[in-house]
Amino acid sequence: MENKVIRVSGIAISIISLFFFTVYYFLGGEVMWEKVSGNFMRMEKPYGPGDFRIKSDAVISMKIAFPEMKFKSSEQLADPDRAEYTEAWMYNSGETLNRQVVQILGGTIDGAKAKLFEVPAQNADWWLSPDWQTIYLASDWMDYVKTPRGQNGPRLAKLFKSDDQGRHWQRLDWPEDRNVTFLRFLDAQRGYLIGWGPRIWRTADSGAHWTEIPVPELARGRDDKRKQFDLVALGKDGVLRFAFFTPCYEDQQNLSLVYALRWGEDAPTLAFQMPGHTVVDIADHLGHLYILSWKGLPTEVTGSEMPRPSVVSHLGMQAIESLHEFGPGLKGYALYMTPSGGLLFDGEDESGVMPANITALSYDGGKRWKVENEGRAQGGYYDTITGTRWQVKGYALYKRTIR
Repeated sequence: MENKVIRVSGIAISIISLFFFTVYYFLGGEVMWEKVSGNFMRMEKPYGPGDFRIKSDAVISMKIAFPEMKFKSSEQLADPDRAEYTEAWMYNSGETLNRQVVQILGGTIDGAKAKLFEVPAQNADWWLSPDWQTIYLASDWMDYVKTPRGQNGPRLAKLFKSDDQGRHWQRLDWPEDRNVTFLRFLDAQRGYLIGWGPRIWRTADSGAHWTEIPVPELARGRDDKRKQFDLVALGKDGVLRFAFFTPCYEDQQNLSLVYALRWGEDAPTLAFQMPGHTVVDIADHLGHLYILSWKGLPTEVTGSEMPRPSVVSHLGMQAIESLHEFGPGLKGYALYMTPSGGLLFDGEDESGVMPANITALSYDGGKRWKVENEGRAQGGYYDTITGTRWQVKGYALYKRTIR
């Protein structure tokens, strides 16, 4: 029998490869995770990965931590059939909440993490510069012992900064009665703080001075002094965008209003509006804006927990184009642009007994999507620069590439 040599051109190979990739992409395939460590953050007590970032083998994390609760040994128990804490304050939930702290931890993936900074806080947000040199940290603490149960007492806000990767810290001059919920920075010198009200402040000198930016009157809480924006996003284009829902205020429609603030401008301007939607995230790429929203009216308007489908839309020259509506069980929380220009939808599948983390990918501008179930994780994030998706399950750290 004659042996035949089959020669395939490079173009043919590319076409075949593209065909199999397309079949895999649209018909589904196994999510390829690589296990990086089986001991990630194991030694940190109490356990929890926090809001971590990874660069090569280095790790830095911002973590809200409860105090460690310790039990008496069997020899110390008054009743051998009943567990007992070692200290009296551990039985008081207010005392436990008061002892919560925000920590900045640093180290290597498999090594112990050094405690770079710690301050009492029940809530916090941070910003880490791309070179990891500069860190801003906003903390928020309330005395739960002195505050009657179910009520909101005074909250103490503090603002901190490190210029040497967390080794040394300074407390910035910031009024304790001004809550800070979000930090959004363009670089180490220029950035925004967003707090209750809602209110916006801007700095151009590394936090030495802050200027308040006026907020649209419709955004302000009439009876809720702690009202917040539905969305605060600082785009790759340097534009700060924020969104808020207007629920039947006088002659106003039920719609989500999105405002834009360019650096150097004194006031934000209305960018677009979405009737019947709540805008929860925005991703920008080469002049294009992609919008993640929840369709339908929020609970405070309807009075019921009706399913709210997640929708991805595109802001065109003339109008907003709805690209894709996910099923009501898939709830999106974030929208990213991958390094190659794809769209990454990040959320949860709430249709089952236990919610599961899901991602959905689109490489055709948001028209077709491949949904992937990632299971249930304790923490993780997506690095839009490297295209690396990180996930923590138990003590195990996993990664995969989404470009």
